[in-house]
Amino acid sequence: MRLVTSSLILLAAGAIAGPAVADHRCEPPAVQTVKLFDPARGETPESIQFDRHGDIVVSLALTGEIRRITDDGEEETLAWLPIAADQQPCGNVFGVGIMGGIALDEHDNVYASVVSCDASAIGVYKVSADDGAVSKIAALPATALPNGIAYRAGWLYVADANLGRVWRVAASGASTSVWTADPLLAPVPDFFPGANGVQIFHDQVYVAVSDRGHVIAFPIRHDGSAGPARVHATGVQLDDFAFDVAGNLYGTTDPFNTLVRVAPDGTSAVLLTAADGLDGPTSAAFGVHGRDRKALYVNNAAFPFFSTTHRPSIMRVEIGVPGAPR
Repeated sequence: MRLVTSSLILLAAGAIAGPAVADHRCEPPAVQTVKLFDPARGETPESIQFDRHGDIVVSLALTGEIRRITDDGEEETLAWLPIAADQQPCGNVFGVGIMGGIALDEHDNVYASVVSCDASAIGVYKVSADDGAVSKIAALPATALPNGIAYRAGWLYVADANLGRVWRVAASGASTSVWTADPLLAPVPDFFPGANGVQIFHDQVYVAVSDRGHVIAFPIRHDGSAGPARVHATGVQLDDFAFDVAGNLYGTTDPFNTLVRVAPDGTSAVLLTAADGLDGPTSAAFGVHGRDRKALYVNNAAFPFFSTTHRPSIMRVEIGVPGAPR
């Protein structure tokens, strides 16, 4: 079992190993803060998605809460997931109870990866859009660290930051298997995390491997299996990311405090930095209606392990290009 030191305790953060990207910075786009969270209550927004109505759904990593925020500012707790943060000693290899990524299906059911301090509770959970019922649809090993998660056609693809693999989980809960354990996903010894954010674009599963500083793409074959790995980008220590319709990737780099655009050819440029208000950016998602389709929403987790300004928030960034359909 690999021990995680206090300086590397954050599932959402990239490895502390130099700059996130070496390319030039572009002219920054227009940006505004649309939601502030309360750090005194442990509110650390980790993963962000939009439902069919255009409402924000966000996971709060250190409390286990999944919250919905409407466009008029109304807020509702959808569920509390069993991260068992108070259980000591913590029963996972991470050392902290935490919730990772979330994904939504076409019915707005929410799926979340949970790294509980109760080892028996580690896995993937579903929150029903109908009645808010919480169910565990995939039990994962005690050494697993499920992180980023993406949904496509009844299946979930879940990055494992510790075991260096992508799990494939039926949204029905009927099956769980290792989809790929390609060596390019393997974590670097003594750095953390490995496989982090996951998104799907044009029938390919993209995985940000933070400690290795690259993004890997795997085709989804007709039989559902993983095709051969392709290195999509290097020199970018991304957490999670989102795609626009043209295939540009917008990645967050907690704790490096940058928003990075990676073009389809793998070249990258910095769009925003801490000077623009970033504070531990962990994920991003495009809006889904009207003008919001050309706006990128960025979570700033401002985790207490790294942030000095402690300003967790959601920022809206004018990109000018529509996001890829969910």
